[in-house]
Amino acid sequence: MIVPDKKNKSKRIVPTELYYTFTIENTSNNIMALSDLDKTNIRIEPDKELVSAVKEAIGSNIYDMDNSKLGFGMSIGETPSKGTSKFTLNYTLGAKQKNNELPLLPTEEKLKKLQANALKGTLIISQDDKDIAEFRLDSSQ
Repeated sequence: MIVPDKKNKSKRIVPTELYYTFTIENTSNNIMALSDLDKTNIRIEPDKELVSAVKEAIGSNIYDMDNSKLGFGMSIGETPSKGTSKFTLNYTLGAKQKNNELPLLPTEEKLKKLQANALKGTLIISQDDKDIAEFRLDSSQ
């Protein structure tokens, strides 16, 4: 990430992010694609413990896309018929270097607590504002 520094020069910083990687298995005979991301929403609904840990570490709920001040990303592709694919959700936590774009990372202790609680939630897939699938993060569904 390139950000301006105090002297209006470019400064390169590397954000630290929390990544979730999911494997999708397509058992149908058709290619599965989330082609219309305007109609499809993939999100993590955190449990109370995860919300508490993330608020303590970051200061806000990074899973609340409407109010999150940090970045969020998604990488998803097609899943072939009778095949598997992976997709990721990632949440920016901060940066090690002081800058004007991102807050500093929380302490190692707070990051470890966040990591320990990171699977206390549910992956929810919605289409046309209707939840179509839910998967507990802390199970092997």
